[in-house]
Amino acid sequence: MPKVILCDDGKFKEVALLAKENGYGIEVQAFHKPDNLPPNAFEDHQKAIEDIELRSLHGPFGDLNPGSHDDKIRAVTRERFEQGYSAAVKLGISQMVLHDGYVPGTRKPANWIPESVAFWKDFIKDKPRMKFHIENLLEFTPDILAAVVDGIQSPNVDLCLDIGHAHCNSKVEVTDWIRYLRNRIGYVHIHDNHGETDEHLGLGKGNIPLEAVFSDLKKHSPDAIWALEAEGDGLLQSIRWLKDKGMA
Repeated sequence: MPKVILCDDGKFKEVALLAKENGYGIEVQAFHKPDNLPPNAFEDHQKAIEDIELRSLHGPFGDLNPGSHDDKIRAVTRERFEQGYSAAVKLGISQMVLHDGYVPGTRKPANWIPESVAFWKDFIKDKPRMKFHIENLLEFTPDILAAVVDGIQSPNVDLCLDIGHAHCNSKVEVTDWIRYLRNRIGYVHIHDNHGETDEHLGLGKGNIPLEAVFSDLKKHSPDAIWALEAEGDGLLQSIRWLKDKGMA
C-alpha cells in the first residue's frame, strides 16, 4: 500500500484529526501565504500535528519563478522559499512541496531550465535533511520538469506530479506524464477535474482516468507518496473512493 497524506487546505485541526483516525499523514498548507498568518500559527500547528508521523509542508508559490530572467524575481522567490523552509523546520517537517514556477510562453525552456537548475542547486545546498518535491502547474508537457530535476541531480529533490494540473493544463494524458517521469515522481497531488479548470474535486467526480493513473503510479512510481488534495467534502469522498478500491 502507498503512503497516504491528507492536504489540509488550511483546515489543519479538522484534517489532522481525520489523518489520525485513518493512520495517514498530513500536508500543512497554510504557510504558502507567509504574510497572512496569525502570531500563534506555529504553536497551533505543532499541537495539531504532533502525533502524525508523516508530514509535509506546501511552500509559497504565488507569482514565484526560480527560472526567471529577472534577478529580483529570483531573489523574492528565494526569500519566500526560505520562509517556507523555516516554517517546515519549526514544525519538525522534513518534506516540502514547491512549485517549479514555469509559465509557458514567457521564456523559452532552453533558457529557463538552466536558470532554474542553478537556483535549486544553490537553494538546497545547506538543507541536507529536507526532501523537496517540485510540483507542476501550467506546463504543457512533462519534459521541462524532468530536465530540471535531472539537472539538479540530488537525492533530496524529486517531482510532485499534480494529476489535476496535468489533466487541465496539458494536452498530454496524465498516464503519459507518469510513464515519462517514472521514478522521478516522489509525491503525487491527487484530486479530480473535468479537464478545463483546476476544480480540486473528489475522486470520481471528474473525468481523469483514475484507475489507469493509479495502475501506472504503482508500476512506474511505486515509492511515491499519495497526497489527497480534494477540497471540502471531496476529501472524505476521496478517502472512501480509495478504500472502496482497496488502494488505501
